[in-house]
Amino acid sequence: MISTVVREQPGVWRRGIRNPAAGAFGAALLLAAVGCGGGDGDAGPNLTAAPTQVRWQPFQGVALPSADQGPEQISEGAATGFEHSPTGAALAAIMHTVRLSVAADSQWADIVRQEVVPNKARDEWAVNRVQLSITGPAAPEYAPRVLGYKITGYTDAASAVDVYTRYSDNSKAVNHTTVEWFGNDWRLRLPDLDATARPIEAVDELPTDIVKLEAPK
Repeated sequence: MISTVVREQPGVWRRGIRNPAAGAFGAALLLAAVGCGGGDGDAGPNLTAAPTQVRWQPFQGVALPSADQGPEQISEGAATGFEHSPTGAALAAIMHTVRLSVAADSQWADIVRQEVVPNKARDEWAVNRVQLSITGPAAPEYAPRVLGYKITGYTDAASAVDVYTRYSDNSKAVNHTTVEWFGNDWRLRLPDLDATARPIEAVDELPTDIVKLEAPK
C-alpha cells in the first residue's frame, strides 16, 4: 500500500479552508491574485474561450486537464509547454498549482524548477517543503475536484486566474492564482513574502460566468 506521511497538509488543498490560518508552508504556496489589466482597443483577448480536446489524467490522486492549449509535455514530473493565450494561462494555473501542492518527495524539486517563477518566495517555499514528506497520492478528503476557472486579469506577460474546486465534503473554494510568461512558457508566480491578500476562500455558489472545466467523478 502506498502511504503518505505529511506533517502539515499543503495549504492550497486543505479541507478546513474556512480557517484562515494555513501555516507557513501553506502561506508560501497559496497565491495572491495580481490585477494584470486587459488588452487595449475594442477587441481584447478572449478570456472566456474554453480549452479544446480536453482529456483528464490523474496526478497524485487529482484529475488534471490537458488540452490543445497545453501542456505539450510532462517530463521529470513537470508539465510544460502551454499556449501563449488566456486559455493556455488558465490551464497552466490549474496544472502548476495542483502539481506543486501534491507532488511527492521525488517530484517536487523538478516541478519547482520547471513550473515556478524563480524568486525569493520560491526559495522560501522550497525551504518549507523540505520539512514535509509526501510519498503517495493525496487522501480523498484533501484532494480537490476541478470545476472551472475565471481569468480576472490578462496581459501577454501575466495572468490572474481564479480556480474553482470542490472537495469530498461538497464544500467549494476559489484559489486566486497568478501565472507569468517566463522562459517562453506560463509559470506559477508565488506571492511576495510580505503579501497580505487572502489567496484562497470558501464559496457557497459558483459564479455564472466561469469557464466550466469539470473533472470527472
